[in-house]
Amino acid sequence: MKIALDAMGGDFGPSHLVPGAVMALREYPHISKLFLVGDTAQIEAELKKQNCNDGKIDIVHATQVVDMSDRAVEAVR
Repeated sequence: MKIALDAMGGDFGPSHLVPGAVMALREYPHISKLFLVGDTAQIEAELKKQNCNDGKIDIVHATQVVDMSDRAVEAVR
């Protein structure tokens, strides 16, 4: 199974989502690939804190982030 995760989302962003993603990889071996989407530097820093160098993880750099204060119509444009 391949999964893509918006690592910048939620209330706390990568500091909570990346550890959860690492835990999911450890608990669910049927996950063959995990794409973490967001700011590469922030994601790599969180992966380092988790001592994670799993080949199943690919980082997809995203330069834009849709913030909670952004209007949906504007974000789609």
